Order: sequence, then C-alpha cells, then structure tokens
Amino acid sequence: MNKVSTADLVLVSFGGATFLGMFVVMGIYLYWGYTRMDSIMVGLKNCLLVNRYKFYLYMGPWGRLMMIGGVAGCFAFSRYLIKKGLLSAGDINDFPKPLKRRLILSHYIALGLIASLFIEAIAVKVIKIQL
Repeated sequence: MNKVSTADLVLVSFGGATFLGMFVVMGIYLYWGYTRMDSIMVGLKNCLLVNRYKFYLYMGPWGRLMMIGGVAGCFAFSRYLIKKGLLSAGDINDFPKPLKRRLILSHYIALGLIASLFIEAIAVKVIKIQL
C-alpha cells in the first residue's frame, strides 16, 4: 500500500488553490463580461484588434470570457500592440483607469495561475519519477 507523503498533501493543496483561483478569475471575467462589456466596447471603438474579435460576443458566456481575456491581454501588452498598429493609443489612454488597472491585474494573476499549474504538473512528474 502506498503512503501519502507530506509532499503529496502540499502539492494537492497548492493544486486546489490554483484551480480555485482559476474559477474565481473566470467568475470575475464573466461578471465584467455581462456588466461592463458595453463600456469596454465604447472605450475601445477604434482598436482594430478588439473590433476584429467582436464575434466572440455572440458565442455566449465562453465568448464573453474570451473577449474580456483578450481585452485584458491587450491592455497588459499595449505598448507592443500599439507599435504594431493593432491598438489605438488614444483609446488606451482615454479608457477609465480603474477598470484598466483591474483588467491588467487580472491578466497578470491569470498568467501567474497558469504558470503555477505548469510548475505543479512538473512537480507531480518529479514525484512520480522518484517513486
């Protein structure tokens, strides 16, 4: 019979916290997708990249998740996208600052959760190899 080690318990608890964080971020994105999407689309009306992916709005909740995630990614990497001509610098500067900060922060949190998930997967592989 296999014993459950402390490393297994710690890894499972971190994995549970990561998945809980992912569901919280998804819930926040859904909330913003249904309550703030109109103001986001008005604020980014001249951005080519955002206008190109408007069809996501007609795909239900998953489309709204994708749209909010895409907009958050646009704000997080806005300098690069402005250089490429995919975003309008005026729209980015005129967008409401509190919502812009929240979108950027949520995008970095989501990236951190994904990185955490990959690290946990690698740790599981290492633990299996050692057994």
